[in-house]
Formats: sequence, structure tokens, C-alpha cells
Amino acid sequence: MTDNFGPTGLPADDFSDGTAGSLFAADLDPSRPDIRRWDPSTDGPPSRFSRPGSGGGAGYSPTFTARLATGGTFEFEVIRSPENSLQPGTGLIGLLQGLGPGSEVLVQGLYEPPFWGGAGANPQTDPNPRLEALLSLARRGGRVRVLLDGLYGNTAEPASNQATCDYLGQAAAREGLGLACRLGNPTGLGIHSKLVIPRMGLQGWVHIGSINGSEVSSKANREAAVQVDSRAAADYLAGMFWADWSASGPPLRNRLWLPLVGLR
Repeated sequence: MTDNFGPTGLPADDFSDGTAGSLFAADLDPSRPDIRRWDPSTDGPPSRFSRPGSGGGAGYSPTFTARLATGGTFEFEVIRSPENSLQPGTGLIGLLQGLGPGSEVLVQGLYEPPFWGGAGANPQTDPNPRLEALLSLARRGGRVRVLLDGLYGNTAEPASNQATCDYLGQAAAREGLGLACRLGNPTGLGIHSKLVIPRMGLQGWVHIGSINGSEVSSKANREAAVQVDSRAAADYLAGMFWADWSASGPPLRNRLWLPLVGLR
């Protein structure tokens, strides 16, 4: 999962009046004891611990309440940073390189800068290989939609999410690509997902974990992600993506180019 252990990631309040947090209710179901709620009467918190307020709604009504159950034989690939995130022919980039015309890739992420490198870098001298793989797919006839966090990423910084949408949008308009990018904040506290959903023909994959688009995340941090070949899982999470996409307007500076390349 991509959630942090806190009240905004794993809310404990009653969901009936709205909440701030994630899709975690199924895992907290007492009839499925794979995980249990922390009990202060038996688990003994440190004396200095102060529990956050349980709240009572924060404006977001949970939409995806039904869990997905599917069966079959599924191929998994485990990606670990810094060991093999950028290993040629494997992982996310390898998966994207294997797609062709008619494929679709949906990306929802906390952070995906337009370039890697330090001060003075740019997409030409220090490209972000994840982003370049998406651009390459769009140039091969794939359809790509990128939804990035707009709560913290909507800035004028050269490596911000806004800059990424500008970079992708300019390429899409210049080359006539089936590519669009938006900034979003669909639940009110930003996007924390690190989710990629490729689909082609009857196949579908889900790439999910803790690896975001930064250079540090692939080359230095201890991170993990898993890719699973499951069309059912891909379709289920694509429904969530499109709901968030619809709730997220195009970035202000990109309103001139987004209509040119089409949305959904």
C-alpha cells in the first residue's frame, strides 16, 4: 500500500459523514483478522503519546467501498530501490517499453519531476527516465494520462508537478500525442499514490508501492513496489483513477493545450 500510518492515511473515525484518508475499511473489518485496530487499553502507548483527534468528517465521502476479490494465476514482479528500480528491461520502465499502439497507461502520483539532476538540470541534460518512457509510449501510439498531486505540487519551481504537466503538455501539443496531465487534490489532502495502471488488449497490470518519481526514490532510498498482471485489478483501480481525474481540473497554465490532445 502507499498509505502512511497516521489519521489522514488510515482514518479511525466513522466514515458515514465523510472522512480524510484512504480505502482501508476492508482491512479493518473484524471478520477478516489479518490486521486489527490498535487498542490503547491493551497495547500500552508510551506515556508521552498523545492520540490525534478522531475527527468527524472532512468533506470527502468515500466512493470506493466494495473490495475487489479475484482469482487465478498472476505473475508478480517485485521492485526494490535502490537495487533494481532502474534495471534495464525490468520493473516499471521495462513494462512500459513492452507496450505499443492502442495501449493505455494511467499514472497517479505524489511527485514526478520533469527531470532529474541538481541545480541547472533540465529534461534535455538530465531526463527523468520514468517520464521519458511515458513520452516514448505516447509517441508509439499509446494513450497516457498523468494525474499528479496538486496540493503541494502546484508551484512555479522548475521541478514541480506543475512544471511536469507543462513539459508533457507542450510535447503533446507540438507532436499531436494522446497524452494529458492534470494536477489534482480529489480527497482534500493531496495525492499520495504511487500507482501506474497499464492496459493493452485483454491484459492489464498494476504497479503500486512506495516508489515515486524522484531520483532519490530510485537510486538512494529504501523503497519497494510490486507489479501484478491482473486485468481485474487494473480495471478496478482504473475506475478510481478516472473518478479522481474527473474531480481534478486541468492546471491553470495548461488550459491552452489540454483541449488540443483530448481528455477521456
